[in-house]
Amino acid sequence: PCPAEIAGGVIRSINRRTAAAAFILAEGLATGTHDCRKYTLLLHQGLTAFWRLRLIHDTPTARVRSAAQGYVELIGQALPLRALVPAHLTGIPCCWYRWRIEEQRSSGRSREWVTIEQGEAEHPFLLDDGTGRCIVEPKGASIRCRLTERWLSRAKGGGRSTTFSLAEVIGLGGRYRMIEERIAEAEPVFVIGHLETPRRGPREREALIRQLLYRWKRDPQRRAQFDRNGDGELDISEWEQAQAFAAWVADQAERKVARQPVQPRIGATEDARQPFLISTEGEAALVGQSRWQALNGTLLGALVSIGALAAIAIRLGAS
Repeated sequence: PCPAEIAGGVIRSINRRTAAAAFILAEGLATGTHDCRKYTLLLHQGLTAFWRLRLIHDTPTARVRSAAQGYVELIGQALPLRALVPAHLTGIPCCWYRWRIEEQRSSGRSREWVTIEQGEAEHPFLLDDGTGRCIVEPKGASIRCRLTERWLSRAKGGGRSTTFSLAEVIGLGGRYRMIEERIAEAEPVFVIGHLETPRRGPREREALIRQLLYRWKRDPQRRAQFDRNGDGELDISEWEQAQAFAAWVADQAERKVARQPVQPRIGATEDARQPFLISTEGEAALVGQSRWQALNGTLLGALVSIGALAAIAIRLGAS
């Protein structure tokens, strides 16, 4: 793709507050100053951190029992939704985990750690603040964990060692580096995201019926159960029978749900301006990190971008 197309895609993905960074990127690509991409990314990250810092300050802490629907901030203890899950690398029971395996690779005289495998738990967990419990859906969240372990190993996925050699202390103890982060049971957790309490009623029942019929129409075995004459098609009477059975299944599901207490859920929001954050380091640590990222990214990105603009101006003047 040409520089204009590349810049256009970037501009569409960046909101108004980083339009200046997008301009620098577009001009840099057009004039051959390709290194400006990392500088504009740095500036964008700094401005994003400023926006995150403002949101944390402006969003008051709510209580689960009385929290309004929408974008909220909650503080409580992490608990398992059903049972604790074993962490991927250590097997330690926890509410949530994330892991990464890095391999040390050499290029000339330099060495760097390259991620070769990574993953995280998709299981939701509970937040209990003393007034009620809320289900936390961690998918799509920016998560910071206080419990973080790192160790070196000569084998990929190797376990932790209880003794440390001099080589391990100075960073030469293995070709692989394992990193695991965990949220432990009863650990204090800070969450800011979109809160919603599931509601059940006629609309939800009808939606469930439509979903069942949609799946059954595309399942040959299920469709054959309603095809009484075996002609491979569902006539009007057979389709009505399928609808009646779907309604019965939906009614049974609704009765089962009605016997269970309804718990609110907090997760990612569809608004890109409202980040979904989870931290076990506390709100103060999260604010401090965002403040540092904002100052570091914005100042350094702005200074380097000024230099990039100067280089662009020189190139344009010489052409």
